[in-house]
Amino acid sequence: MKIADFDQALYDNFSEEELASLFSIRGYKITPKGEQALKEHQAIIDRHPKKNL
Repeated sequence: MKIADFDQALYDNFSEEELASLFSIRGYKITPKGEQALKEHQAIIDRHPKKNL
């Protein structure tokens, strides 16, 4: 099963509330454009508090 098929199967069979109860941390994947923006604006990021995960 490909990732896109897996994602669709989850979407078809579970609600957001059901999935939320199964994961303590939900992640996102940063795009190349986002990585570049982070590099260009590191000073802004450094001013924000860091979370301990």
